[in-house]
Amino acid sequence: MNQPEISPQQKRFDAIRNRVDLASREWGVRSDGSTLCLTAVGDEVIATIVAGAPFADSEMVLNAPADLIWLLDAYRTLANRYRELRASPAHRPQPEQKPKDFAAECAMKCGEPAFKKFLEERHGLERPLTDDRVVTKLRSILAIRSRAELNTDPAASARWQNLRADFDAWRRR
Repeated sequence: MNQPEISPQQKRFDAIRNRVDLASREWGVRSDGSTLCLTAVGDEVIATIVAGAPFADSEMVLNAPADLIWLLDAYRTLANRYRELRASPAHRPQPEQKPKDFAAECAMKCGEPAFKKFLEERHGLERPLTDDRVVTKLRSILAIRSRAELNTDPAASARWQNLRADFDAWRRR
């Protein structure tokens, strides 16, 4: 599989990370009275700040190792958290879903013998259990004129979903 070309910014970031990973993790500052020295493990002098150097620039140089280590650790933590969030199902983009076609679902249920039997036992559907009688009974139970209302009237679709849930419970008993 082809990998995308690494950007100049990523190359620089990787080089900074490699330098920090290879360098000491323990830094310090010491003074001999006239100069400040940036030290690494073993009290080795890495950089010397001469007397009279601007304070803000001296502070930046003396704190650069600790600041870089902190920034890279914070970046690593954030990047790991981002990857975890991206991997979780809740953050994956969901395909656009079409609204449920309750009218079609209802029409299919009306043809099922088990649904007809449910309407007979629970809602008094009279025999013979014909499709016409089922549709008439459903219109009465759901208080609709047409099954198309199941897709346009939220209250009617809620009534249908409740009836369907009752049917599913009846079927499992």
